[in-house]
Amino acid sequence: MMKRCKECSSEMVISREAYRYNESGLPNVVLKDVEIRRCPNCGTQEVPLPRVAELHRAIAVVLVHKAARFLGAEVRYLRKYMGWSGVDFASHMGVNPETVSRWENDKEVISSQSDRLLRLIVVRGWPVEDYSVDDLTKIDDRKDPPPVEVELRVRDRRWQSAA
Repeated sequence: MMKRCKECSSEMVISREAYRYNESGLPNVVLKDVEIRRCPNCGTQEVPLPRVAELHRAIAVVLVHKAARFLGAEVRYLRKYMGWSGVDFASHMGVNPETVSRWENDKEVISSQSDRLLRLIVVRGWPVEDYSVDDLTKIDDRKDPPPVEVELRVRDRRWQSAA
């Protein structure tokens, strides 16, 4: 089916490729093999993403399973994923809102105890079958962990790890 540009009504060129999903608020989320529509006339680009709520859950799962402590953008992503304001999140975590702000802006490294609590809160937020509490003992406590590359693709109409 032919797609038309919303800006100039030209026919869009459709390709499937990797897309850096900066809209997530995370700098390192890459969606593999997604449809990208480009207008050769005016340069408009569209990326129709299926099942966005499931995509966001898949990102959260990848983050919860990473071995290093959370970075600020990851804390912010998970807080927003859970639907909490900074004040609500601080209350759930047992810290003050200023601490949350420092975590999210990389002014303070999240403590290993708070990191583990956040993982458990996120995991308890949806049914997960393959997460072991033992994974919490494997978290790397380095202060400057490298960011984890998140690569996802749609398989059988579900977002899954591209690895």
